[in-house]
Amino acid sequence: MEDAASSKVSLLVEGYPRNGFSIFSRYIHGEEGVCITRLHPEYVAEKYGISNARFHWLSGVKQQGTISPKSMNALVKQVRTEVKGGCRKFFLDGLEYLLLWNDMMGIVSSLKDIEKMLEGVDGGMIVSIDPLTLEERDLRKLKESFPNFAADLNEGSQQNAVDEPAGKGRIGADLLVSRGLTATP
Repeated sequence: MEDAASSKVSLLVEGYPRNGFSIFSRYIHGEEGVCITRLHPEYVAEKYGISNARFHWLSGVKQQGTISPKSMNALVKQVRTEVKGGCRKFFLDGLEYLLLWNDMMGIVSSLKDIEKMLEGVDGGMIVSIDPLTLEERDLRKLKESFPNFAADLNEGSQQNAVDEPAGKGRIGADLLVSRGLTATP
């Protein structure tokens, strides 16, 4: 397992209500960021007041600004383009949607490629995941591959070793706690 402090991809483990967009807004704080989301970009921008980010919609709709969920290569290519354009901060919401079209190994491999890109620019990516939408083996694989956590929604509850954050990395201590109700199965 790699050192969590060196990881450029951070998992945001959250249930409902979802706080990832608000955390992303605070993360970019005055800088430009890139939000890749399953939700319609106009809705996200309006609801969360995110004005200093570029949006890419994970959708099968073929139009400018969309990324097909069927192609992890398209996602990696778009992040590469954004990094070359000077962007360093990213948010990915919709990992469970990507899993409908791709296997976990392909997703992890693509996120590792993105992580390597971000190392060169001192950037970071927050990946929002709802543990109730993932199979246990997939959740474990994500946590093993990306030990850096952007938030822990189980604050104050008993945690086992798999759920315990392995490190805080560069996201910032003020962003590490997302208070909200966790989903109950």
